[in-house]
Amino acid sequence: MSIQELGSLGELIAAIATVMTLIYLAAQIRQNNKGLAESTSASINASFASINSRISSDEQFAELFLRGRRDLDALNPVELERFRAFTQDVLNVAVYADGLQASQDVRTLHFDAFNVIGGLYHTYPGIRAVVDSLETSTPRNLVERIRQSSSSYVMIERDGAAREPTTSGTE
Repeated sequence: MSIQELGSLGELIAAIATVMTLIYLAAQIRQNNKGLAESTSASINASFASINSRISSDEQFAELFLRGRRDLDALNPVELERFRAFTQDVLNVAVYADGLQASQDVRTLHFDAFNVIGGLYHTYPGIRAVVDSLETSTPRNLVERIRQSSSSYVMIERDGAAREPTTSGTE
């Protein structure tokens, strides 16, 4: 074999190796994207679990939340700030989830954060007041979209009956 033939053979082997490397890299990127989507979903679910844990593990805060979601005037200034911060945490998770769904091909989460917030917003005047007060700080017209939502998320009350979201803005 001449040097020219060996050079041609080397170019062919290099081209085949390049194609195989590109196929391998494409498979790795696809696998990485799948893992990232699963991690993102887990992160959002963990955020909601943390929020729910605050209510389920702290009886005093649960009582504050129950009073605040119905009537902000029932809270003293410290309680009002705690309720506002909690509601903002819930809204922040919804903003994060909504942004991911708007910017990427992210699968639907186990439940739709937007519907959860919409159900709380339409059902409870206290939550509605806090969310409305945060309108200018939320992206993508989120609060306006929450107002216009017809959420199917229903709250369960003490008697076990479902509490339907209100449409008039009052209880």
